[in-house]
Amino acid sequence: MQIIPSLLFGISASLDALLIGIGYGIRGIRIHLWQNLLISGITLAGTCLSVGFGDWLALKLPYMVCKYVGSIVLMLLGVWYVVKWLVKMLAHKRETAQAAAAEAILRLSPLEVLGLGISLSLNNIGIGLSASISGLTLLPAAIATLSCSLLFLFAGNRLGRSRPLQLFGAAADPVSGILLILLAFLQAFL
Repeated sequence: MQIIPSLLFGISASLDALLIGIGYGIRGIRIHLWQNLLISGITLAGTCLSVGFGDWLALKLPYMVCKYVGSIVLMLLGVWYVVKWLVKMLAHKRETAQAAAAEAILRLSPLEVLGLGISLSLNNIGIGLSASISGLTLLPAAIATLSCSLLFLFAGNRLGRSRPLQLFGAAADPVSGILLILLAFLQAFL
């Protein structure tokens, strides 16, 4: 029964990759296959480390503590993503002309690729740790994360100029939050 929780985890953990792909696609910056593989590989490594540490920690703690503490943390992370999105929507933050001009580079440097991979990886640490403590296993979570990351970066980058993806990209935080809350319920009650 690890397929659905792992898939939810992979989607939730990789929605930021979709946003990044869309953002670069909108600006006309192509993410090459080698860049996508490197970014997704770094993200996978960070996720595996956090899930592995969570698995180790789960061995040290009683099962019920792990199950419910991990699920509560996932739920709180999910609520955080939804609240963060609501605050952003209420504040009506807009890009300044300076920020838009600074991002108008038409290619990704190797340093930017590394930075994207590390930032996506760091974003998944809390999710991976809490998901593994609540019972998610490493291999299915890793496969789902890598697959979703590769797919979302590719799809976002290729279709970044389309209006429907721009709207979905803007909703990545609440969608990710809702998926995390759903994952928390699945892990706590199944």
